[in-house]
Amino acid sequence: MKKTAQLNNWIANNIPLLILAALIAGLLFPTQLGVFSPYVGYMMIFQTFANSLGGGFRDLAQVMAHPKPVLLTMLTLHVLMPVIALGAGVLIFPQNPLYTLSLVLVESSPAAVSSLIWMTIGGGSTGICLSTVLLDSLLSPLILPLTLRLLCGTMVALDTLGLIKSLMVMVVIPAAAAMFLCRVWGRERCSHLKTQLALPSKLVLLLIVSANVTRCADSLRHLNISLALLVCCSLVMRVLGLTIGFGISRLFRLPYDTGLAVSVNSGMRNNSAAATLAAQYFPSDVVFSPSVSPVLSQLFVSLAVRLLQRVYPSGETTPK
Repeated sequence: MKKTAQLNNWIANNIPLLILAALIAGLLFPTQLGVFSPYVGYMMIFQTFANSLGGGFRDLAQVMAHPKPVLLTMLTLHVLMPVIALGAGVLIFPQNPLYTLSLVLVESSPAAVSSLIWMTIGGGSTGICLSTVLLDSLLSPLILPLTLRLLCGTMVALDTLGLIKSLMVMVVIPAAAAMFLCRVWGRERCSHLKTQLALPSKLVLLLIVSANVTRCADSLRHLNISLALLVCCSLVMRVLGLTIGFGISRLFRLPYDTGLAVSVNSGMRNNSAAATLAAQYFPSDVVFSPSVSPVLSQLFVSLAVRLLQRVYPSGETTPK
């Protein structure tokens, strides 16, 4: 058990490099790792359930009691960032609407459950972060298809009902099941189960990254200027999300723990869900942005946490 915990901590500390390694593995061995592609949906169900454990309906009640941080985060996630992604895509890729759709798909996806890791590391508000993730996950079948329909509906054909169904199965149902289990079984037991599933969840995440990128492996191995620009745009969007979240937290003078939650949630996305949806419903060009976005996002978040700790007064940044 001790060795398992040590391995889990090692993976958590090196997740940016491991995600990059998983991406490269998918590019180098598309035939071998592509056999897992049909099972990515099931892996997403497990990962969502495992990472949602420990949160319950009481956490969602906090949103109603103190809605400002969550509303500010949702504004960044689902209004500002999708519109910016659309503008960047139309401006940079006027002849390739699928690249624009790829950017908008990522920016329309729900907040990443992995952002909770950085609340622990940086001393942020776990309650606000978890509330945001759970609420965003539950609303994703409405928000994501609607955003794509409004922003990209004239560019490409969209299977809106299919997207809603997949999000319900991959995100909403397992998250709701975890919340219900927390209510029935107790938060302490669920937190213990979450600890036991932490290592398998991280390993499944790496496998999802490898399996999803196999669909666009051939194109990525023959990188052209447009595709290189898309990769750069995908990474810049992650920095921009963190920057906007940080700016909003300072504008509204949020305390450090709340500001960290808003900043990190604004910059991290459920790229696994976005890539899985892209692989299921769109041509391979749409898979690019969701596949490369996680590569440096964890590194960017680690730098953002250090920046916030320097900007805020020292008394506020002490982990509670």
